[in-house]
Amino acid sequence: MMIGILVLGLGALFFAMVGLMASNTADGIAPFLLYLVTSLAMSFVVGAFLLRIQLRLRRALDRSHRKQRQLSASARIDSLTGLINRAAFMRALDRALDAWRNGGPPVAVLLIDLDHFKTVKDTHGHAAGDDVLIETARRLSGFQEANTTVARLGGDEFALLLEDDQGGIPRRVGRRLLDTLAAPIPIPNGFARVGATIGLAVSEDRAVTSQELLHAADVALYDGKRHSRGSLRAYEAGMDEAQRDRSMLEGDLRRAMTAGEIVPYYQPLIELHGDRLIGFEVLARWQHPVRGIIPPTSFIQMAEESGRIGEMFYTLLGRACEDARNWPTDLRLSVNISPTQFAEPLMASRILSILDKAGFPPARLELEITESTLVDEVSSAREILNTLRNAGISVALDDFGTGYSSLRHLSDLPVDRLKIDRGFVASAQRNGEDWRIIRAIVQLAGTFNLATTAEGIEAPEILSTLRDMGCDIGQGYLFGRPISAEQTSLWLQQRPALRAMAS
Repeated sequence: MMIGILVLGLGALFFAMVGLMASNTADGIAPFLLYLVTSLAMSFVVGAFLLRIQLRLRRALDRSHRKQRQLSASARIDSLTGLINRAAFMRALDRALDAWRNGGPPVAVLLIDLDHFKTVKDTHGHAAGDDVLIETARRLSGFQEANTTVARLGGDEFALLLEDDQGGIPRRVGRRLLDTLAAPIPIPNGFARVGATIGLAVSEDRAVTSQELLHAADVALYDGKRHSRGSLRAYEAGMDEAQRDRSMLEGDLRRAMTAGEIVPYYQPLIELHGDRLIGFEVLARWQHPVRGIIPPTSFIQMAEESGRIGEMFYTLLGRACEDARNWPTDLRLSVNISPTQFAEPLMASRILSILDKAGFPPARLELEITESTLVDEVSSAREILNTLRNAGISVALDDFGTGYSSLRHLSDLPVDRLKIDRGFVASAQRNGEDWRIIRAIVQLAGTFNLATTAEGIEAPEILSTLRDMGCDIGQGYLFGRPISAEQTSLWLQQRPALRAMAS
């Protein structure tokens, strides 16, 4: 453009010069040269000015185009992980469903939610949480192929869109995803085992929309989280009703916490070698005004996800200590504590304050923690458990054998007891391998001077074998089911032999 302007200007100047020379030959060459030099100078000045304007316009256009590209990318790409975002994923899902309706392959959506992300973020900080999300995205990107699309939908929720033209592929991919995400993720000062639960939905109805298919995967995901974290759950008819019921229950839980409907139930703990009652495990029950007694499997996870688990624990502990004041003074209480509570810096002081207020000796309290607490929150757990142990409270490692504990953890942390998972005990009669596992756990506990408790004892022959193996404490339906405080007081009165042994 600028060259054209200059050529046009010089052309005009040339013809002007020709006319000037023809008319001014008699006057000499000097006026012509002066006019020529002046005109050339003016042409170059104007040309340079116009060229500078053009360069500025070009740079402004480049910046505008670059900004538009950035805005376009930000509308599609998640800035933290580099994966496409929810809006872009939904557009890709729309295109895939359109192709399927026109004879293309069926469409599957795998919705992925990280199981313990909140615990990692609360305990180790937002930077560690970002590290987990970035590493998760990197691992999921390994599944990115021609027929797949991977996205971060928001928070710790990811999605994979798969066009399946062979059948059975989505389930195989889902299982591989679970294995990939179960591996430890490096974070500052250690590793985190986060894991994931996956909901799967496959296009079956030609009229299904992208929103409906994603909703089906979401329903399957939360059904999986409610029943078995770390699993792959495919959508089935009827799950929508279950989720609506769960949503209603979540609303009821908020009211139940303030109405005092979450109450402690008690299951006996028996010393196996002397058949002596030594205490009770405290188990939460929800006395719902309409639904009746609701077991903890139906609401504990809700409490954890909503951040109410701490409040629930402290309420149960306080009520249990008040109840136990009316029982023999040698009986102790064993209470489960959620891994998420170790993110609370004042947890130890709050527990001790509750015991002091109730006049309940710390030596009569045992706290049960899970193996994941040791693995994922080992630094914070050690400090808190040391404080509680120094006050006289004992600690049990719950469901031992199902997680990732190591011998180093057993030697490092102030643990007094290993609880053998009820799954091993329940299947021991059918599977000799489980007996070998139980025997190994009992021997391992003896090596570290730890006591053992076996859960789920329901048959006399199981009791006899555990006693012969040297297991210390037992609990299960053979000794008694969880019952209310009033029923427990009556139970103690009706069993004077057990009460005398405990006194």
